[in-house]
Amino acid sequence: MYRNKTFNRKKVMIVFVAVFFIMMFLIGRLVYLMIFCSEYYGNKAENLHERERDIKAARGKLLDANGTVLATNKSVCTISVIHNQMEEPEKVIAMLVKELGISEETARKRVEKVSSIERVKTNVAKETGDAIRAYGLSGVKVDEDYKRYYPYGTLASKVLGFTGADNQGILGLEVKYDEYLQGTNGKILTLTDARGIEIENAGESRLEPMNGYDLCLSLDYNIQMYCEQAAKKVCTKKSADSVSVIVMNPQNGELMAMVNYPEFDLNDPFTLVGDNGEAVSAEEKQNLLNKMWRNQCISDTYEPGSTFKIITAAAALEEGVVKLDDAFFCPGYKIVEDRRIRCARTTGHGAETFETGIMNSCKHVFENRGQYEVWGADFGRNWSRFCSRYEL
Repeated sequence: MYRNKTFNRKKVMIVFVAVFFIMMFLIGRLVYLMIFCSEYYGNKAENLHERERDIKAARGKLLDANGTVLATNKSVCTISVIHNQMEEPEKVIAMLVKELGISEETARKRVEKVSSIERVKTNVAKETGDAIRAYGLSGVKVDEDYKRYYPYGTLASKVLGFTGADNQGILGLEVKYDEYLQGTNGKILTLTDARGIEIENAGESRLEPMNGYDLCLSLDYNIQMYCEQAAKKVCTKKSADSVSVIVMNPQNGELMAMVNYPEFDLNDPFTLVGDNGEAVSAEEKQNLLNKMWRNQCISDTYEPGSTFKIITAAAALEEGVVKLDDAFFCPGYKIVEDRRIRCARTTGHGAETFETGIMNSCKHVFENRGQYEVWGADFGRNWSRFCSRYEL
């Protein structure tokens, strides 16, 4: 009998100790959650009752060397719907079809989708956004947005590049400096109940956006425009496929103009230049677009042409085999074996010095005795062929 009482007492003690430690653990856990994690779980609970809508940041402008705006932003709207707040869904569908020009099937799919917020269409004209807002239909949201706009259309298109529907850079300077241009979006936070319906008179909080930085270029609008007009004229006259022009500041190497004619419309970059409406596959169109967007000035390789005469002249002067006032005579051609190699001026430059020969970019001066003395007799024949091939 005594042994049974002792055994029962031990069992009660073990149970009591177990319950005590369990209670202490639960109390400790409760203290930890309520005191040390209160801020974290408070934010989580608040987020469950807040709906977020983005406020788009204005993308930074692209400015030329004189402050002329080459790329800026145009105000547009983003249209969204909130399923739980709509009281007249059929009217909303009819309004979206009428104002946005989308099909009834698409509008119904967006309206009937159960989600916290469903985006219907972006980059909607501000006038259309104002008209939609005037309907006053519950569950329809019209948020301000920005769309990239290029006031000069095709100007320096392959240099400036363009942005996509989300306003992120895709090509050229727009993608190269995207992290500086795009800025940081803000937010509109509205309180909702458990069903996701906004609470009336609860107000809303806003996190203001930070606009992107402007980018100042060495490009000069006037020089760029003049070069593009000259490139177009040459392309038409010579029936060329394309014409490229680069203008640099010799004092510091800054680019003042870079032309790749034909250019494309930056405000409509997915329409092919000279598109005649001929049907092509998606793959073929993408290849044609990539070709149209290609900046030949920096992506392709070319023979140096007459620019290499600078190296030739410097070598000849440094070796002392020619002086600036040495006399030459250009008849307009030079016969090498069985070939007649013509100068750029077929009638000839006549009598000239080495200095004026450089100024005239005269081929005959650079084919003359200087090459024999600097590089040897065999080089003269090869140099003449080289000049002829690359139009030096």
